[in-house]
Amino acid sequence: MFDLNDCMAFVTSRSGKIFAAAMEKQLNQYHMTRTQWIAMYYILSKGPLTQKQLAEQMVLKEPSIVPVLQKLEIEGHLIRESSKEDRRVKYLELSESGRDLGLSLLPVVEQFKADTTAGIGEETLQLVKEALEKMTENAMRQL
Repeated sequence: MFDLNDCMAFVTSRSGKIFAAAMEKQLNQYHMTRTQWIAMYYILSKGPLTQKQLAEQMVLKEPSIVPVLQKLEIEGHLIRESSKEDRRVKYLELSESGRDLGLSLLPVVEQFKADTTAGIGEETLQLVKEALEKMTENAMRQL
């Protein structure tokens, strides 16, 4: 008989929600949401991105990131500039304060990673990562 608790899709979804809530709690201390920080991380690590590229990196629909970007822009952490070739395309770059904030939160996120993987060896973590990547690839075929 089917047991939902043995279904990896359910187990990973449930775990992901718990991880997201715990990370949100950590970042809220810095007046930052998890989604804001993830957006900042991708812009910080990959350089200027278009809204479309950022949405793809975050695996979100482009309209979903607009409020996140608006908040970062209002707070002075994000600069949005129109492309010279196509005014509809917006490039995203972190301001100096955005870069400083993103870099200052890296240790917080690194500690979160350390706390959530405590007691698990690197080899096991690599196997889990590989299994999840393969499961994701398999699931994407169903989209």
